[in-house]
Amino acid sequence: MSSPFSSPAAPHLVTLEALAMSSGGAISVNREPVYAWTRRRSPYRRVVLVSGGGAGHEPMHAGFLGHGGLDVAIPGEVFTSPHNGQIVAAVERATSPGDPVLLLVKNYTGDVINFAIAEERLKANGRDVATLIIDDDLGSDDAEVGRRGTGATVVVEKILGAAADEGLALHELLELGTEVVARSRSLSVARAAHTAPSGGDAFEVKVGELEYGVGIHGESAAESIADPGVEKLVERMIGELLDAVGPADHGYLVFVNGLGGVSNLELAHVAASAAGSMRAASAPVASIHYGTYVSALDMRGFSITLTAVHEERWLGFWFAHHATPGLPTPSAMRDIAPAEPASEAPTAGPSSEWLDEVARRFADYRSRLNDLDQRSGDGDMGTNMADGTRRAAARGGDGLAQELRSLADAYLDEVGGSSGPLFGLVLAELARAAEDEASAERLAHGLRAGLEALQRVGGAQPGDRTMIDALAPAAARDALDAEAVRSAVEGARATSQLRARRGRASYLADRVLGFPDPGAVAAALLLQAIAERLDPSATSALDPSALFN
Repeated sequence: MSSPFSSPAAPHLVTLEALAMSSGGAISVNREPVYAWTRRRSPYRRVVLVSGGGAGHEPMHAGFLGHGGLDVAIPGEVFTSPHNGQIVAAVERATSPGDPVLLLVKNYTGDVINFAIAEERLKANGRDVATLIIDDDLGSDDAEVGRRGTGATVVVEKILGAAADEGLALHELLELGTEVVARSRSLSVARAAHTAPSGGDAFEVKVGELEYGVGIHGESAAESIADPGVEKLVERMIGELLDAVGPADHGYLVFVNGLGGVSNLELAHVAASAAGSMRAASAPVASIHYGTYVSALDMRGFSITLTAVHEERWLGFWFAHHATPGLPTPSAMRDIAPAEPASEAPTAGPSSEWLDEVARRFADYRSRLNDLDQRSGDGDMGTNMADGTRRAAARGGDGLAQELRSLADAYLDEVGGSSGPLFGLVLAELARAAEDEASAERLAHGLRAGLEALQRVGGAQPGDRTMIDALAPAAARDALDAEAVRSAVEGARATSQLRARRGRASYLADRVLGFPDPGAVAAALLLQAIAERLDPSATSALDPSALFN
């Protein structure tokens, strides 16, 4: 795949121009050298706040321009610091000669060197200048050049932006920023690297592993770990961050940041897990906020920043109003009342070894069914099937009729999407048939009734490339036995040569050819499990791995 940065146009300039066009006149851009500044400063501000760094971290820093944020932002090329001449030109063009200047610099060698030279040149020109180095990254704590500057940059720039608008002097802002940096630490993890500007993944992450302690410039971490799942991962990160920042006099700020390739849904999950870990550690949370503010192009990862609030006024600055395109708008943390229990929670019956086994089996099928579904749909078939069987196992059942009823109710009442209720309809008819007689012949009758209900509701017919292509051949048999399962398997396999006429797969025309329909595969697997409940010899009717090839 070609990189979006293969265009001859400088990406940092294009980004600034797009930001300026959407700002309603609040942001101006200089093309050569490249920098941007706000046209709407607070009248009470006495000190100019300047920051910058390589492009690829959007919305940082240019998105933080405006009232309550930065005055000047200076981007470099992707993951490359701006040069010192660029910094000097930006400060001299975008500020008044008598304005004191505070340079906010992430601790990367190129940034530190160029901003240091720029400070010397600006002082030689008579400007009052100071520099604040932000070094919060716990993942690089042992590096000879010191910790990298990462997610805490957002916290620092938000707090200092509000403080500057209250008229704090240069030395006061520098002292405040130094304290916030000292009490802030961040950790970043990634499941996959970003797409390098030249194309391809910047580094490799093995399946089932995470890079623990990545940098925001595409650096892989010093440590690779097995993926423990979100809750355990966040628990570890929070524990290490709490140890690093120490006690908080007025609670902690928890800031969850996306690195560019993680959805808001996932970031919300991380934030909720972080809140739970803080609660378990008896660490009071003053504010928790999540979103993508310091990206690393499209890296599939996130960072957590913890700030131990030393002075109560920090909270006022953190919560203060701003008028920038990209800074966070956090709120104070409030305890959330626990959810009310469901008025009619499912009643658990006797445990069922068979349902437990079916749940374990579909948990194993989950990723393969999802992968199959991703080729033609939205990639959730395995999740829905595993969720339904797990919930059915929790309901339990004494005898086949109750067990099938638990499956039917779980899919009808608790599994979303289209597959859940459709499988529920079929299972409900199977359960009804088993109540009369738990035999292979009666279940075949129930399967036919379920197939008819399915067709009435969904309208699909054999040959449409749906679960019906597995169910219909099985329903044509006199008994739900090994032969019926073989018929279902053959029907499922045959869907690999069918163009879809129903569902999301119908949008993809010939692109679905060559692999079977996931609904048909799931139906064959489920019928096998039911047939085995009556006769264990039905196991030989299907090799599950063959259906996923």
